[in-house]
Amino acid sequence: MTQEIGQFLGYIGAERGFTAKTVEAYRHDLGKFSEFATGELGGAWQSGDVDQHTIRAYMQFLADKGNAAVSRGRKLATLKSFFKYLLSEDKIKSDPVAQVRMPKIQQKEPSYLTEQEYKRLLKVVKNNATKYFKLRDTAIITMLLGTGLRLNELVQMNIGDVNFEDNTIKVTRKGNQERILPTSEEVLIVIQRYLRTREGVLLHEPLFLSKRNKRIDTASVWHLVKKYLKQAQIEKEKLSPHTLRHTFATTLLKQGENLLTIKQLLSHKNLRTTERYLHINGEDLKAAVDKIDLQ
Repeated sequence: MTQEIGQFLGYIGAERGFTAKTVEAYRHDLGKFSEFATGELGGAWQSGDVDQHTIRAYMQFLADKGNAAVSRGRKLATLKSFFKYLLSEDKIKSDPVAQVRMPKIQQKEPSYLTEQEYKRLLKVVKNNATKYFKLRDTAIITMLLGTGLRLNELVQMNIGDVNFEDNTIKVTRKGNQERILPTSEEVLIVIQRYLRTREGVLLHEPLFLSKRNKRIDTASVWHLVKKYLKQAQIEKEKLSPHTLRHTFATTLLKQGENLLTIKQLLSHKNLRTTERYLHINGEDLKAAVDKIDLQ
């Protein structure tokens, strides 16, 4: 079984183009399932010994341990991919996961910032950041708000990925796919201001550096975003760098952009994912009704 897991991980990394981080997540999930299966089926179990009952027992085991529906769904998706691969390679005769349904996940309304809030956030960064990091942090927050990038997409960018001539950025998205996206003049201006503080700038160098002059990591960006949100006294149920991505999508929607345009900018595969941003609150509804002129 260990050999089959290794072959699968090699397949998704080399042929499917999954990132190292994603491959490691699959490795972790399959390792946990392997531990459970050993307890259920014995130490000498083979992939062909796994059936629907084993998978459902694992899902129940996860639920009893307090794993949320989202977490159980991710682990089940890993198993679906793994056993589908084994079936395609003729290593098993039937797929034990094919008939197991994904857990029902209650979609929560994404947390986003109002125009007043995100402008207050930008002001706080400019006023509170240390002199050394002010231009860098302003550029990071502005890019997240103005492009809708995911956190890992932002930290992976190099200087050469920003094209100042045609106002575009090159982004490596999920599945290691490169996309050329338009960006605003305002975003490019703050990036240029930040880059002027760098010496001997080369195109292959990371766009954003840490205090040790290395590529900034996701944990550092997460921390600084949370810090500035707290300083701006913005209180939501859940705040993270992804909140700024939600804000980007919501702002476009409120400006009248259609869902298909927003879908392309966010690189969503399914329009249903983009439809999550149709979280119009009560004030928006009231404002919409008030615009109706009946006289």
